[in-house]
Amino acid sequence: MRNISKSLLVCMMALLMLLTAGCDKEKEKQQPQQKQEQQKKDEKPQQKPVDDKVTVKLYYPTDDAEKLVAVETKVLSKDKYKASVEALIAGPNKTGLTGIFPKGVKVRSVKVKDGLATVDFTQELTKRFVGGSTGEEMLVGSLVNTLTGFSEVTSVLITVEGKGIETIAGHLDTSIPFKRMEELLK
Repeated sequence: MRNISKSLLVCMMALLMLLTAGCDKEKEKQQPQQKQEQQKKDEKPQQKPVDDKVTVKLYYPTDDAEKLVAVETKVLSKDKYKASVEALIAGPNKTGLTGIFPKGVKVRSVKVKDGLATVDFTQELTKRFVGGSTGEEMLVGSLVNTLTGFSEVTSVLITVEGKGIETIAGHLDTSIPFKRMEELLK
């Protein structure tokens, strides 16, 4: 009986050693994973920019359509060119100035390459424009002076639905790019 007790005790000790050895291996497997998790916690998350907007100058015609006046506003910096044109289309929030873009017009894209900003509008630009020669000049000047306010933009080409246009309303040749129109600025 004593031998059975000893044998049983030895078996239990061996079993206990095997169990604890298995636990150590499990612990070893978990340690690298725990280290990785801890490293991830210790890493500082990349902070988003505090201000993802940029200040731009939008140019709107005066009520008498004599000159263009700059109005500063903030637009999203991610797509600052398109955002600027969209804000310009939305119109001014300042008295004494007027919006000049036709109702329902949308900017499809603004692409800048080698100093040229190509602005593509929906067809409402030409189909719904109701101004005369002064209105057309104010619209083009408003757009061109706003975009050439960015140092990397030196000229602006207007397109509609992805195609070049000869004119918006028959008064200005829009088939070629426009340079900044300083003479219209107040």
